[in-house]
Amino acid sequence: MFNLFLLFLHKIIQFRYNMQLPDKIKEAKQLVVKADELKKNGKIPEAIELYTKAMQSDTKNSFNFFKRGQAYMHIDKISDAIADFNTAIAISPEFSFAYYRRGLASLELQQYRIAIDDFTRAVTLNPELKSIYSKRGYCYLVLKEYDKSIMDFTRAIEIEQPNATLYFYRANCLFMLKNYEKAKDDYSESILLNPNDERSLLSRGICLTNLGNTEESVLDFDRVITLNPTSKLAYQYRAILSMQLKRYDTAIDDIDRLIKLKIEDKKSYVSRAYCNFQLKHYEAAVGDYTKAIALDSEDAGLYINRANAQFNIGKYEEAVLDYQKAIELKPEYENVFISIATCYSHLENYKEAIKYYTRTINNNPKYYTAYLSRGIAFMKLKYVNKALEDFTLALEIKPDLSQAYLNRALAFKSLDKFEETAKDFLDYLFLVPADAKYVKQIKSWLKKNEFPFEVDKE
Repeated sequence: MFNLFLLFLHKIIQFRYNMQLPDKIKEAKQLVVKADELKKNGKIPEAIELYTKAMQSDTKNSFNFFKRGQAYMHIDKISDAIADFNTAIAISPEFSFAYYRRGLASLELQQYRIAIDDFTRAVTLNPELKSIYSKRGYCYLVLKEYDKSIMDFTRAIEIEQPNATLYFYRANCLFMLKNYEKAKDDYSESILLNPNDERSLLSRGICLTNLGNTEESVLDFDRVITLNPTSKLAYQYRAILSMQLKRYDTAIDDIDRLIKLKIEDKKSYVSRAYCNFQLKHYEAAVGDYTKAIALDSEDAGLYINRANAQFNIGKYEEAVLDYQKAIELKPEYENVFISIATCYSHLENYKEAIKYYTRTINNNPKYYTAYLSRGIAFMKLKYVNKALEDFTLALEIKPDLSQAYLNRALAFKSLDKFEETAKDFLDYLFLVPADAKYVKQIKSWLKKNEFPFEVDKE
């Protein structure tokens, strides 16, 4: 009897609950309408509060969780949004928009692979979700899966309204695949849709540079700088192109602007130093290399370049110090020995010069210029026989080295070996033009000493 009573009581409670259920659902819908209005007016926290109340009245409505998740997205509470989208999907596993929004939330968190999975699920459930292709294409781009990215952006271009950004991103993929011609075309499409798109102009300029269309790329960088006079990349690329075109003054102007924009890096100073060196503004080049060295004192190449500039203004002692510093930093820079030797020769310190010429020869026994230069240094010290040996060795390596014949002739002449002198003078005359230096003096000496002095070069 008691069990029958409990059963009867349970049925009464269930009946009353079912009678109240439509009222709760109706109340939830009213709360959602108010929340939607609040969200529309930018009152997101208040909207979230009402969505939450609606969900308490109607716990099985996936759309309420979805809407609150969207509201959380507006105030950058991405984790809360994902939790709501998860619940919406758990209630309604075929809810395509919930997958899409969860994908967007994962994209915000830079969880690109997770976002791709959600976008793929969403578009499988609902092929009408056209904007998914561009979002998924972007994820593939970031993950460097360029072929997949190109496929998605191509689909987006086909089904969406013309959009400069779509062409820009597809161009970036093509550029990374080194398909510069097609990338250039896409950048051009992007520029047609948005003529003042600084990104596309800059990127097309870089693309044209890779295609060797230097003059056209300069025009793009010009346009970027007109739109944005503080575009550092545009100045950098235009300076590089000016250097390639040997427009060094123009390159210097752009590098000056970069430095004024606080791009005081080693590269800027090195580039400007290179331009000044090419213009034979050696003092300015020294100054720029000094600034570069202050930023990176361990770069051996900077010391070599500054030494070369020092050499050209006759600062041989300073050049030697820089060359030696370069070798200290990088002992494998053995080709610097001959530069040091040449500096010592200019300083008339021939013993030191010979030491470094010898080190050069030890490293490269076929370096005929080192034999020639060491021979000249030996002559300065009046070690004539050693000089003769070096000139002869230079000629064994390079038989048409006119300077070696001339200097060996002078060495023989100092020993009063007239026949050997005459033979080397004649070989020198045979190798050089008729108006070359010393030709008149040599012919005069040959005539005076009754040797033939007219050379039949045929």
